[in-house]
Amino acid sequence: MKRTLLVAIAVMFALAGYSNNSKYSIDDSMVESVMETSTTVQVDLSPNDFMSVTSVQADKNPWIAVLLDFFLGGIAVHRVYLGTPPGIIAGYFFTCGGIFGVLPLIDLIVLVINNEDITPYVNKRGLFMFSGN
Repeated sequence: MKRTLLVAIAVMFALAGYSNNSKYSIDDSMVESVMETSTTVQVDLSPNDFMSVTSVQADKNPWIAVLLDFFLGGIAVHRVYLGTPPGIIAGYFFTCGGIFGVLPLIDLIVLVINNEDITPYVNKRGLFMFSGN
């Protein structure tokens, strides 16, 4: 394996000498003229700007979440739809569908009962959607 890798590297360096670099050149005067005509843009982002982006995600349809939970609840697709990081799928996988299907069932009940306002469950981290934190 080492010998094959060494031969491949040697061939790569041998073929690099045959490359044609003359067609790739930089014209310094052209670069300077482009830089002179360019416009400087300064963007000041504060943490409040990022919070306004997450408020857009709070407009999730609860019935889509209910349908996703009913059909694909064992793999946490409803949680990813609600904004939980996709790593939650691994948590549901390693607990055999969310503690043998108990978590998706509880999530389904919580989503159906609280279908008017599901904002407490949007962007919720952790294995339990219904927990207090």
